[in-house]
Amino acid sequence: MDRKAIYRHLMSGVSYFIPFIVAGGVLISFAFLFDAANSGTATFGASNPVSAWLLTTGATAIGMMLPILGGYIAYSIADRPGLLAGVVVGLLARDGGSGFLGTIAGAFLAGWIINLLKSALKGLPRSFEGAKTLIIYPVVGTILVALGMIAINAFVAPLNNAVNGFLQNLSTGNAAVLGAVLGAMAAFDVGGPVNKAAYLFSVATLTGADGSAVASVAMGSIATAAFAISGGCALATILFPKKFTEELRDAGKAATIMGLSFIAEGAIPFVIAHPKVVLPSIMTGAAVGGALAGLTGITLSAPIGGIFTIPLVNNVPLYLLFGAIGTLVAAVMMGMLLPNAEEKKK
Repeated sequence: MDRKAIYRHLMSGVSYFIPFIVAGGVLISFAFLFDAANSGTATFGASNPVSAWLLTTGATAIGMMLPILGGYIAYSIADRPGLLAGVVVGLLARDGGSGFLGTIAGAFLAGWIINLLKSALKGLPRSFEGAKTLIIYPVVGTILVALGMIAINAFVAPLNNAVNGFLQNLSTGNAAVLGAVLGAMAAFDVGGPVNKAAYLFSVATLTGADGSAVASVAMGSIATAAFAISGGCALATILFPKKFTEELRDAGKAATIMGLSFIAEGAIPFVIAHPKVVLPSIMTGAAVGGALAGLTGITLSAPIGGIFTIPLVNNVPLYLLFGAIGTLVAAVMMGMLLPNAEEKKK
């Protein structure tokens, strides 16, 4: 499997699971908005029937994130027979502690195993098609994938714990450094494993030691930083239109909406076209935004940033200002480092 195929399969899974994150995060945010009067209490987000219902529904949607990711990566690799195995991988990774990275590794394993079964059973008569579809692929495939997930969870879960431990150590020290690291991680692979590791760590800080919902500097930092990822690319197409092809200028319009909505994937077309310039630019911009937010103690009490949760930020003017600064840094870096699109064609 070549690099382009791996990227295509990964992005297939990502494109299917993004709506679950966005919808779930927005619903949870609304739960906190409708329960703002109880901020800081143990029941914050669930103190009234409407908020409790929104919180439960949003959490259910986000809880489907990893099974959907695993299912559609495996589906992209092995077609419909891979879907079940991939969904099971996501559930096993979620419950086994390997999380996002484990789901990705397991989903590729699932697709590979199902394709091996397809090849092995190619010579069977057509009368066995029903048995392959209803029994062999689902049962044998799932058993083999589940066995593989034992090894993946055993390897990846400690890795996840090490990353979380590193971020936890930062959170007890300089908040500006933590914000910069979270911002850079969020931009590093525009929605990939490193991005999600930073995001899930930040979400975990929204729960206090007693189980109550709390406002988090880590969540405030990554939310501020996230404006620069898709937003930096969008702003660059406006400030420096000659640096981009018509296709990328069009992609910038979608990236504007994504940048305001806490969705990093709007930067993907730009990273694909100019990885050596765009990645350092958005990482720098996001790190600057995150560091400023951490330095000044910007907090957020919802598991999603962007314009949806502005009322849940403790300092809205600084939140928007630092997000804009990070976005501008990313855009100006791209403008300074990229050649004109016409020159590149020559």
